[in-house]
Amino acid sequence: MQIVLGPVVARKGGYAFDCWTPEEGLSPGYTYGRIEDARYARNIEIRSRNNGSSDQTIACSTVDEFVRLTLDLRGRQQRAWAAPLPNAEEERGTMEAVYG
Repeated sequence: MQIVLGPVVARKGGYAFDCWTPEEGLSPGYTYGRIEDARYARNIEIRSRNNGSSDQTIACSTVDEFVRLTLDLRGRQQRAWAAPLPNAEEERGTMEAVYG
């Protein structure tokens, strides 16, 4: 599974980072009272995802990068879902010839 981790940002009540996956979308992160705790949790998340796993983790350092990557990945995902199957045109022509 591909996951994009956002940077640690200030939130009401503390600091947090968000995650995005194609399967689950945006997941708001837990709010930590101290910035050091949020950074530590983010680093653990990065390490745990990269340890012997086939997951692809992308850790963003800015909010702009996080937004750009998630929008780009969403666009690719939508284009992949909308793309016709490899032989769809061929099959359509054959079906029209047979069934008129």
